[in-house]
Amino acid sequence: MKIQRLAKMIAVSFLFLTVMGEWAEAKEKIKVLIVTGGHDFERQPFFDMFKSFDDVEFAEFVHPKANQIYTDGTAMQYDVIAMYDLWQDITDEQKQGLLNYLAAGKGLVVMHHALACYQNWPEFLEIAGGTYILDPKGREIAGKQVPPSTYLHGVQMTVNVVNKNHPITDGLSSYQLTDEAYGDMYVNPAVDILLTCSHPASSSFVGWAKNFSKARVAAIQGGHDHVAYENPNYRRLLHNAIRWTANASQGISLFNGKDLSGWEAKGAAKWSVENGILTGRQGDNFAPGDLFTQQSFKDFELVVEFKVQWPANSGVWFRYQSDDVAFQADILEFKNPLCWSGSLYCPGKMFIAKNENPALVNREGWNTFVIRCQGDHLTITLNGTQVADVHDSTSAEGKIGLQVHPGEEFKDMAIWIRKLELFPL
Repeated sequence: MKIQRLAKMIAVSFLFLTVMGEWAEAKEKIKVLIVTGGHDFERQPFFDMFKSFDDVEFAEFVHPKANQIYTDGTAMQYDVIAMYDLWQDITDEQKQGLLNYLAAGKGLVVMHHALACYQNWPEFLEIAGGTYILDPKGREIAGKQVPPSTYLHGVQMTVNVVNKNHPITDGLSSYQLTDEAYGDMYVNPAVDILLTCSHPASSSFVGWAKNFSKARVAAIQGGHDHVAYENPNYRRLLHNAIRWTANASQGISLFNGKDLSGWEAKGAAKWSVENGILTGRQGDNFAPGDLFTQQSFKDFELVVEFKVQWPANSGVWFRYQSDDVAFQADILEFKNPLCWSGSLYCPGKMFIAKNENPALVNREGWNTFVIRCQGDHLTITLNGTQVADVHDSTSAEGKIGLQVHPGEEFKDMAIWIRKLELFPL
């Protein structure tokens, strides 16, 4: 009797553990939403590739209805969106839906011809980090005219892994791939380049990663047909990209929206929190001052949303060690030399990069800086346009800070900050 009871208990326990194991395994699956449409492809081998990823479950959504996923709540049910479409039409509501998805820390993988999506939506270029330019006349990007992109089928190319320490390139070495090559693609130099190619028909950069808002984004130039889909290196690359973007980078919110916890003031400027907004103004007798984080940071991407009451002279300090060792993304209208907000200031060197386009600044509303530091490579993007891209080793690590400049001409100045979010690299 005892033996039977023991056997039954073991059987029940085994069943329980089996069910729980299956439940845990199912729960760990990465849910991928694949967007297609606007470009033919070999469906069977393409989806066979996704079926080979044992920790991935997926569903396909096809244009012209696919963009509804951003407004009907569907997208939020998935961990990663894998774009394999070629589509241009997107409403303002759908754009905001995609931005909301990324702000929720979800992942995005942009594959092959999807790099040519949404040519008339400049922010998508900022999201993806690069674009295939369809217009035969080319396209103006960051104030420069960029030529149209090209393509060539059946190119035997060597894909070089230039960042072997990134999770997307884990287990990969340089490999051979016969694929469709894209030439003259525009790639934002601020992205984290993972893969390159030296074939004359191909752009130099063929794989990269970046952060946008709270999301991780990966872009893969290759992937035209079954030859790529069945290539074990390409499969590993895509699988790694899905895994990496699914574990969305959690940004560090430097401002809690309530008080100045984690910050320390220097000087006599007045700092306060008003209706959830961090506010800086001159002190008595036009006194200046700075506000710094108590913590220092090294390599990161910093997103700052700010608004200014002009005339003003302010800025965002980063890698600040002292008044002599630091960088600053300026918020100003400077006359000599002529430059505007987004210019990169370094004590002792003055402006090491200048924004010479005042039209990039929203003088009446909110603006967004994306400040990226990786090693000695520093970039600043203002409202979606890169305004600084330099290499400078003045400071490798330091505090984040805000500045209020002295001077009677700035007596009515106010700097308002509603977002300060840092993504470690």
